[in-house]
Amino acid sequence: MPDVGIYSKGKVTLPDLFRKLRQDIGENVGAIGCFVGVVRGLSGEGERVKFLRYQSSEDAVKKLEQIAADIEKRPNVHRVMIHHIVDQIAPGEDAIYVLVAGHRRDDVFKALPELMNRVKAEVPIWKKEVTERKEYWIHEFAGKK
Repeated sequence: MPDVGIYSKGKVTLPDLFRKLRQDIGENVGAIGCFVGVVRGLSGEGERVKFLRYQSSEDAVKKLEQIAADIEKRPNVHRVMIHHIVDQIAPGEDAIYVLVAGHRRDDVFKALPELMNRVKAEVPIWKKEVTERKEYWIHEFAGKK
């Protein structure tokens, strides 16, 4: 089963995930890649961001599992980990960790943006941006009604 999860802030760290991934890889792995999504301090309109508040539906973990499993089926991808923080997160704090172990670096480099694009488009996780002057939901989940 793919290694994915939804967590409150402080319940998962990149060093812990990296150590776990290193223990699980076999001798055919020649590359490990990682993406860390970090909360920006400025909004798209240039306002100071106080924090983001992430929320998810009950189906979020199932969707993460499906996405990770799809990518792990590729012949030269050996392991995928996707772990998202769903909480109130301040600028500079981590929101998501995506790790990929593969045969070669190009296998890993190809998988990372596809994984993130699918997470943003398919996983029912929403974020509210709170700036110094306003707050609003950022609609990234394509399946949202």
